[in-house]
Amino acid sequence: MKKVTEVYGQFITNLDSRLLRYPKTLILLVLLLCGFSLYYTAKHMGVDADTTDILSKDLQFQKDRERFIKTFPQDDQAILVVVDAWTPEQATQALDYLGAQFSREKQIQSVYIPGSGEFFDRHGLLYPDLKDVQNLAGKMTEAQPFIGALSKDNSLKELWLILGQALTEEAHELPVDLNPMLDKIRLAIRAAIEGKTYQLSWQQMMMGEDNDLLSTRRFVLLKPHLEFNELMPAEKPLAAVRAIADKAEQTFPGVNVRLTGEVVLEHDELATVTYSAEMASAFSFLLVFLSLLIGFRSFKLTLATLGVLTMGLMLTFGFATLAFGNLNLISISFAALYIGIGDDYAVQVCMRYRELLRQNLSRRQALTEAVHRVAPPITLCAITGATGFFSFIPTQYTGVSELGAIAGAGIFISLLITLTVLPAMLKLFPLNSGPAEKKSAHLFPDWVYRFPIEHAALVKWTTAALIVVGLGLLTQARFDINPLNLRDPKSESVVTFRELLKTQDTSPMTLTVMTKNKDEALAMAEKLKKLETVENAITIFDYIPADEEAKLALIEDLSLVMGLQLTTFPPPHQDSIENNMAALEKFKQAIEQHLKEKPDGQLAANLRLLLQEVESLIAVLKSESEPEKKATLDKLQRSLLGTLPQTMNTLLKGLSPGPVTIDTLPRDLAERWLSKDGVYRIQVTPSKDLNDEKNLKAFIKEVRQIAPHATDLPVIYLESGTAIVKAFQQALAGAVAAIILVLLFTQRSAKDALLILLPLVTTAILTGVSTVLMDNPFNFANIIVIPILFGLGVDAGINIMSRIRSPEHEDSVLRTGTARGVVFSELTTMCSLVSMAFTPHLGLASMGKLLSIGLLLNILCTLIILPAFAYKTQS
Repeated sequence: MKKVTEVYGQFITNLDSRLLRYPKTLILLVLLLCGFSLYYTAKHMGVDADTTDILSKDLQFQKDRERFIKTFPQDDQAILVVVDAWTPEQATQALDYLGAQFSREKQIQSVYIPGSGEFFDRHGLLYPDLKDVQNLAGKMTEAQPFIGALSKDNSLKELWLILGQALTEEAHELPVDLNPMLDKIRLAIRAAIEGKTYQLSWQQMMMGEDNDLLSTRRFVLLKPHLEFNELMPAEKPLAAVRAIADKAEQTFPGVNVRLTGEVVLEHDELATVTYSAEMASAFSFLLVFLSLLIGFRSFKLTLATLGVLTMGLMLTFGFATLAFGNLNLISISFAALYIGIGDDYAVQVCMRYRELLRQNLSRRQALTEAVHRVAPPITLCAITGATGFFSFIPTQYTGVSELGAIAGAGIFISLLITLTVLPAMLKLFPLNSGPAEKKSAHLFPDWVYRFPIEHAALVKWTTAALIVVGLGLLTQARFDINPLNLRDPKSESVVTFRELLKTQDTSPMTLTVMTKNKDEALAMAEKLKKLETVENAITIFDYIPADEEAKLALIEDLSLVMGLQLTTFPPPHQDSIENNMAALEKFKQAIEQHLKEKPDGQLAANLRLLLQEVESLIAVLKSESEPEKKATLDKLQRSLLGTLPQTMNTLLKGLSPGPVTIDTLPRDLAERWLSKDGVYRIQVTPSKDLNDEKNLKAFIKEVRQIAPHATDLPVIYLESGTAIVKAFQQALAGAVAAIILVLLFTQRSAKDALLILLPLVTTAILTGVSTVLMDNPFNFANIIVIPILFGLGVDAGINIMSRIRSPEHEDSVLRTGTARGVVFSELTTMCSLVSMAFTPHLGLASMGKLLSIGLLLNILCTLIILPAFAYKTQS
């Protein structure tokens, strides 16, 4: 009974014989089908940019995340705006401006500014520690005369006079320590002389620069309108937000506004992925064209191969649209993969066709015989190649599952086009037979082609050694769970996110635990706070001030001192130049008097430095024209007194707080901690830098020992990595098992099947070793490489083994057109994937790099190891 391969080869030959009677009609019909496919794709193809869709929703951590988002949806898919300023007052001004602008923007659903708003203006003094409130109350009570004087005459002249009195009299009535104050004044004077901007912060002066409530870094959380049916869902809202941020930076010099958060990170990544995919596809096509031209040395064969490649790509787009409707962030790369692998079968047909022509066969005989001989092995290659991709379909890695289905189907589409349309094209545009090939025409000396056979023992022992050493090194292979490492490390969103991760108070990588009632929330928070990896566990009850009654009493006493005389603090006003100069001279004399009386006093060092600057300022003012003097004095006054009204008005607002309860908390704050259904949220902050993967894993492990369903970004990162590794293992096992079954069914013996697998296994091991040696760890993108290598790499072994076992006699298979076809088809695939290695997206780049290394190793292993083992089995 004839072998299955012989029956199949004869069937394809008979089919082509019929189709070749009408080559023009066949090509026209296929072109019409391609046109319809492109039209259908253009009308119905979309892009699903939601990164949560690349993993199955049935995974437990996905369910935990979904439950959290459903219970507390406020901050899901949010833009994090980071505002950095020189002073707390400047940060507050910028924040107020941004909040007002964002609230009017139609692309923004909601705006939330932590620690800002009417509630915190009124109750802000209840949140510092009791000791800090006592200190502030004491300072403000002592400074009441100073505040009263400036409230009547808030000018630079009055400030010089008050400071002069403080230096010359025993008791100075200032709400600050003089040493820091004098240093700030010196810096302000130097900035005014040099024409630079400087701002003294009265909040920091009164409450201390290290006070938590006076941060110069503030945040805004924006919930944008996202359009997931568009390629870039966040493009419009981000453009609007960036425009407002740019205007804020112009309005408030020294303020820096940056954007980060998952929405921004994903948008930036999507932009990079899209650009990288387009760039990789374009360069892949160009490199494939050049490699085919060099390999074939024939425009006709090159154009015919590119023709069937293009047709197959068009039809594969149509299949993807019909099957899924949308491409995801991973499956969008299928085009670059297809361009690399879609020409493999055409290369084998063309190489065998030209080889037969050089054996003096007629064009029709050469074409028919080429299809007859090549069809069985390339069909087997298609089955095994598609198996590598189809092996991802059953996994829960949805993104790669869809990529596998599209790429696997694309392989069969490529095979079908190769076996039908390519012969028709070669018939319409026949190739000249050319002279018979001589041995001297080979590229390498004769010993190179016979090396694997004549030195089979050396090759075998070397192979065994490589496998043993490689397996040892593979124990050091690792998986990088941090998707940040796949994104552009220089982008604003990544740089800002990593910067926030380094600090305990601002790390966006927190964990969330949800509890059903108050008692459970408080008990759980206390347990979590005791963990080594936890800095804090925050609940809604942390927004109820401690020692509230004592603080309310202190503030009430302070309001009696301050509030009866002041309702609002006046802005600075400019006095005459003469009065300012006179006051400045008196201030200079007060400094000199203090230094004379107390040359070794606590203020002496700072006063000597300040005196030099005051003398310089007086000299500069005397040398300037009247308008220049006014401008210099105005600048200095803004530097020294510009923030005082804001500080005092904020303080005055806070002099009439009431008791704080959960019911009196602002709605936008309370709903982030206590849901309508009575679910309490605990936010767990890390004590260490989560840029370090070890810290991340330890943080999650400790917290989940107490709260198994803890969720949020750290868990998503870790569990996604775990799920993907599991999918990789499942896909690899499935691919290997399916390939073994196909080889056992189609090869003459189990031994031949194992011989085909041997160079492939060696390739896989060495490719894995390269990740260790080159510090290119497996990640979310490149982990699919090994199963794909099994699917694609087995093609070379099948073709070489088929030629070795064919009736044609060759003393070395490496001299044949089959070997050249293997080399060129693998090289064209590698050229296509090399373009991915140089794309801006680090994930695609790592995948392209690893696939290129794997394919190069596969060529070497197949051409050296397989002949060394296989020729010994010949009788």
